[in-house]
Amino acid sequence: MSNTIAKIGIGIGIFAIAINLFKNKAQQLVSQFEDIVIIPVGLKNFNAKWNNGKPSATFSIDLNFINPTPTVFSADGVILTLKKIVFYDQNDNYLGETILNMTSLNIPAKSKTIVRNIPIVLDLKTTLTNALAIINSGNFSLDKIKTEAVINILGIEYKTKQ
Repeated sequence: MSNTIAKIGIGIGIFAIAINLFKNKAQQLVSQFEDIVIIPVGLKNFNAKWNNGKPSATFSIDLNFINPTPTVFSADGVILTLKKIVFYDQNDNYLGETILNMTSLNIPAKSKTIVRNIPIVLDLKTTLTNALAIINSGNFSLDKIKTEAVINILGIEYKTKQ
């Protein structure tokens, strides 16, 4: 009986240590990811549609993930998932978002990684006014788009806005 209790105690101890290590790794990844800069670098394949009474626009975008730090950012799906990226104009007006569920992202130190052809669908009822205002202002450019990344680490969502 005491042997079984000892095994259970050892198992609980190992489990507690593992949870603590995962929490430390999660905090480290969030801290590192806050330094990552996400810049849209290309719009492609723009298409307007009318589906089920809802106007929408679809296109693909390339995103440049820049790591300005001297530390390699490396995350695989065991701990971190990049859930989505939300796009805003320079005045913080919502433009749209893309669901990624990316489970692997590696960016070398002081370098960049481009993720290509990320599909985006915009519900034009909610974003058309903002998008047209930006385009009609005459000063639209990709470098003025702000991003908010939503990452999931061990079931907890974190947002980093740039």
